[in-house]
Amino acid sequence: MIEKILNKIDEYECICLYRHVNPDYDAFGSQFGMYDLIQNTFENKEVYFAGDFSSDLVAKYQFNGEINEPNFEKPTLGIVLDTANQERIDGDISLCKEIIKIDHHIVVDSYGNLNLEDSTASSCSQIVALFLKNKRVKLSSFGAAALYMGIIGDTNRFMYSATDERTFEAAMYLYNYDFDMQALYERMYMKHVKDLKVNAFILNHYIEDEGVAYYVLKDEDLKHLNISRERGSDFVNLLSSVDEYKVWLAITENTKDHNWRVSMRSRHIPVNEIANKYRGGGHAFASGATLLSLDELSLLLNDIKERINE
Repeated sequence: MIEKILNKIDEYECICLYRHVNPDYDAFGSQFGMYDLIQNTFENKEVYFAGDFSSDLVAKYQFNGEINEPNFEKPTLGIVLDTANQERIDGDISLCKEIIKIDHHIVVDSYGNLNLEDSTASSCSQIVALFLKNKRVKLSSFGAAALYMGIIGDTNRFMYSATDERTFEAAMYLYNYDFDMQALYERMYMKHVKDLKVNAFILNHYIEDEGVAYYVLKDEDLKHLNISRERGSDFVNLLSSVDEYKVWLAITENTKDHNWRVSMRSRHIPVNEIANKYRGGGHAFASGATLLSLDELSLLLNDIKERINE
């Protein structure tokens, strides 16, 4: 399949890279990594980006190029990364002549003309990194670092169960590109003083409920803490290391879309089917969902507690 994808890229002059809404490290890492791969492997390619790049995460990749969308005047190949279903794609893929899907989520929608789907992979960045097995594929240190950040983000530094020998194989390929790993970890994990204030706020206001721990950040809380809605979800794993909590959630108000975003994490309790029920999805132990109002929160919690008690 990798050879087919490379051959398909070779057919097009204009390529647009997509990923999911509310992007995380793997979404950006695989998108930036694929950009770098195409630019260094092929000649005379116009490579563009789709999606919102206002996230605080973008600066951590130190991308020096331009983030532009194509005008689609030329036949365009769309490559969608790290996105299980069409509804979560950040951008309009109908403008593309053909679509390639590269993803590591449970397969629910094979929307591409070519689909590289591996739900056993730790991350989409891992899948892209293993393109390096093909001798024609080349990266720069920027692309290698971006893909490494994607792997680290989705495995939580190789801690999650999806980590296997392929994950370390991909990391080995990327490590050989000699990027500054210490600086990379500092960009990802170094805290600021305001982060400590957010931690204190969450620890003083979180709620526990029969094996579930969660915090709610209203828009007024986000403004008080001087953080974005997306950043508010990033603290979800603050509640992860407590034995009594089997599932932990971050619930943040999204005034732009008039809903509430839920980041769901768990230990040994699959939550992805519950996330699907509430307009989301993801992995067994790491998923996202959307509540139309906080009135739905009690229903979500009841579903989670039922799953825990099973």
